Amino acid sequence: MLYRALLFLILTLSVSCLARAQDRRDPFGRSDSASPVELEMRARRDIKAAEKEHQENMDRAREAAQISVELRDAYTHYKTLGRAEFKKLDRLEKITRHIRSDAGGSDDRDTTMEKTPTQLEAALSRLAEVSEEIRKGVEKTPRQVISAPVIEHSNELLDIIAFIRKQVR
Repeated sequence: MLYRALLFLILTLSVSCLARAQDRRDPFGRSDSASPVELEMRARRDIKAAEKEHQENMDRAREAAQISVELRDAYTHYKTLGRAEFKKLDRLEKITRHIRSDAGGSDDRDTTMEKTPTQLEAALSRLAEVSEEIRKGVEKTPRQVISAPVIEHSNELLDIIAFIRKQVR
């Protein structure tokens, strides 16, 4: 009887020790007993990754502004949008969705544009203006901040893209 009680006590202690050891690990399996140097290296790596992601987002915003100007200029020159311009429009939509996501926005929204353009040329001009506002907003916004203006402009840009597609087809 004493043997069973001792065995039960040892088993209980070993299980509790294992449970405590698992509690000290983060989701990646690293223990909290990392040295200060390791913690500092991890923090620097995380900061560098965040800075790189922010730089990529700024590059996307610049590309979106450039594509919008190219679309506006192509329509002004040829008075139509060709196959290449539709590919650029698709790219612009993809970039805009990514920018909105990085700024903290999502697809679930119930608002639409207040000032809906009535002509294609006006829509393409507005497209270039809004994408330039997005570029400026992304460049001014620190990487840790959720930017409501960038999200709003991104949503407006997506609405304009949908309007352009509807008008041309």
